[in-house]
Amino acid sequence: MARRGRQVRFTDTDSEGDRLQQLRAVLPCEVRVVAETHPLFGRLLAAKSFKRWNGVLLLVIDLPDGSPGTIRCDATDVLGVVEPGPRSVLDAAGLRALHRLVVQMATRAEVDVSGVGAQVGSPRP
Repeated sequence: MARRGRQVRFTDTDSEGDRLQQLRAVLPCEVRVVAETHPLFGRLLAAKSFKRWNGVLLLVIDLPDGSPGTIRCDATDVLGVVEPGPRSVLDAAGLRALHRLVVQMATRAEVDVSGVGAQVGSPRP
């Protein structure tokens, strides 16, 4: 077991039982949202309890506006910081722009293949 500030962290949280023990030991506490794709990424939230819904472990939290909410445990640092997963260079706006470009290019490719505007070989004199 390791201590970080007020929080107790178990060094090996590989099993579900270990994760539940750790949650019982640290809650209530403050957690940071570490999932980069989450709208509250980087925010510090008060976690009060946990629950399981459809097999997913959730924290019951106070949202920034004061209302209650839930967040996946793995989206926070409550179980320790996990190695970051695959990353994307593009944000949502960049992905939308890329999608528009791909659709545009696919449309042009279809037009060129159909013969409109396409020239095969060199023109005869």
